[in-house]
Amino acid sequence: MKVRRLVAKDLDVLTTMVAEFEVFLGKIEGKRRRVDKARLKAKLRTGGFGRRRFFEGLIAEEAGAAAGYLLYHIGFSTNFHCGTLFVSDLFVRETSRRKGTGQALMSRATEIARRRGCVRIEWTVWNINAMAIGFYVGLGAKPIDDELILGLQLSK
Repeated sequence: MKVRRLVAKDLDVLTTMVAEFEVFLGKIEGKRRRVDKARLKAKLRTGGFGRRRFFEGLIAEEAGAAAGYLLYHIGFSTNFHCGTLFVSDLFVRETSRRKGTGQALMSRATEIARRRGCVRIEWTVWNINAMAIGFYVGLGAKPIDDELILGLQLSK
């Protein structure tokens, strides 16, 4: 298992895996999700490889093939007075699950967080994604149940 930084040449495989993640989440939700891969690719290109990047990422490879990815960004928590690495996406392809791929991605994210001076890693997980919750709890994560996640949709 090799984990490395995501680079622009990974855009096609990242697009494919993000689309797979959307389909996976749709199955959990009991709905069929359609993904416009051309639009998704354009958004990922701008968001991760453009002049004003919103995320950085890691890609896990197994025998030269993409096995999963992790997208993150760095911020500052005024609650804890420290740098925080926020994981925005962690996805492992079905054929690579339960083989240490997710653990390897999170381990590398932890190394990056420490190197960048962060003392926390945070992420959200869908409350109906029992498999992911079990994985994160197995890593030692604990729910933050004194906070509520809110969202505001801005016009495009």
